[in-house]
Amino acid sequence: MVALRAPAPRGAQPAAVRPARRVACRRMVAAAVARPLEAAPRRPHVVVAGGGIGGLMSALALARRGLSVEVMEKVQEYKPFGGPIQLQCNALATLETIDPGLAAKVIEQGTVTGDRLNGLLDGVNGEWYLKFDTRAPCRKNGLPLAIVISRYALLDLLRQAVEDAGVTVRTGATVVSYEESRERTAGGAPAPLEAVLECGERVACDVLVGADGIRSRVRAHMRGGEDPEKPFKYAGYAVYTAVCDYTAIHTDTDQVGYQVFLGANQYFVSSDVGNGQQQYYAFLKVPDGASDRWARCEEWDNYRDMLIDRFQGWSPAVLERLHCTRPEDVERRDVNDLAPDPRWVDGRVALLGDACHAVQPNLGQGGGQAIESSFALADELALLPTDRAWTEAEVRDALNRYAGRRFLRAAAVHGLSRMASAMNNVYRSHLGADPYEWYPEPVRKFFTWLGQYNIPHPGRCVGQVMMMLTMPMILEYVGSGMGLPDWLGGASVGQRVPYCQVPGVGAPKRNRLREESFAMRGLPGFAD
Repeated sequence: MVALRAPAPRGAQPAAVRPARRVACRRMVAAAVARPLEAAPRRPHVVVAGGGIGGLMSALALARRGLSVEVMEKVQEYKPFGGPIQLQCNALATLETIDPGLAAKVIEQGTVTGDRLNGLLDGVNGEWYLKFDTRAPCRKNGLPLAIVISRYALLDLLRQAVEDAGVTVRTGATVVSYEESRERTAGGAPAPLEAVLECGERVACDVLVGADGIRSRVRAHMRGGEDPEKPFKYAGYAVYTAVCDYTAIHTDTDQVGYQVFLGANQYFVSSDVGNGQQQYYAFLKVPDGASDRWARCEEWDNYRDMLIDRFQGWSPAVLERLHCTRPEDVERRDVNDLAPDPRWVDGRVALLGDACHAVQPNLGQGGGQAIESSFALADELALLPTDRAWTEAEVRDALNRYAGRRFLRAAAVHGLSRMASAMNNVYRSHLGADPYEWYPEPVRKFFTWLGQYNIPHPGRCVGQVMMMLTMPMILEYVGSGMGLPDWLGGASVGQRVPYCQVPGVGAPKRNRLREESFAMRGLPGFAD
């Protein structure tokens, strides 16, 4: 009897073939397991040269957008230095976009001045020359009010924030140059880029950010090894600054925030910084190199005594602040800035902050512009592809877009700061007050004689009219960018929920200020 077999399924292999196929499949599986998986595209590693406000802010902004960041700071240890710093509405709004939690801590530790009377005053009689309503751009655009905060407290908050974001901060590490290979690598991998430290160590990175201040070593190397101090522009004056306990009977700090007392060849800036303290800046027009008696200060025991003599006859509000100051607390420095220069980028290296857009302190925008630049830089580098490997060309394009977004805005703020300085130290209340040095001697004698009649100076009258017309627009532009796109000079503040805390945070005494308190009274040109 013959055993019957079921027919083999269509497409089935003969039994003799099956063992060989099983062996081949096992080999294929083993080979697949042994072969490593292809790594996911790597985000660029960024080294930031400089651990000041600009360096830490850029590191934080980059880390919040998912990039790997390492900061190189030259000092061995962060120590308290400098006085309080002003952060205006544009800076705070950008900070809220980058890190809302950090922004809340900064505002909480700061002192709100943006809801008080701010403006220019006659240095001698102390009367208002022009009031600024710094609330207006905040109300219109939903921006936080300006504050002042201790520089060290701000740096401490920033260092904690970057640490929480996973950023490594190396102290005692000074970046002096960089090297980027111009040769193409095998397989299209990015060419090596190394930050060179003063000790000779080389730190590999994909992007280098030079946020190392006005004496930037990165900028010097980028521009052909020039002297780091070569691009400086001496502003024509020195500044003497201190923080004093202001308890004089004439104080009105509950209602007045930022005051600029005007005079010929000198002016005096004062701001409430909280806890009953005032910070002031005394600007004196002196030759470069400290070559006159005031700059040398050889006739006085200290800077404070020299300032008391220099401002003799000025408003009691000025002299009270000087007398409330401990002599050892007054610090002096020359005021410099950098002329606008579009050379911010070299390959995968970019400049940021004072390294490329240092400004004079008249608008309180040094830190603010660094914060705006930090946001714009992170915003562009975050656009690099994440689904595939990025290329050197894409990084260069991102850095060039960053520079394009920021150059016009930084240059405009730089120009406004210089203009404010020029206007502040040429003020004369009446004809004959401090005749110009370039007058011939007979003309000087004539105007000195004319001074006894207290005839209002035409420049004072015209200047007041022009500033009353233009100041609202200047405040709007500095604070919000007037709605312009950033590549046309607008502010780089990003997207945030608009709000404005008028009349201020924890300041019930300021409720006594009425709307008419912010207005000038009288005919433009003669108003007070």
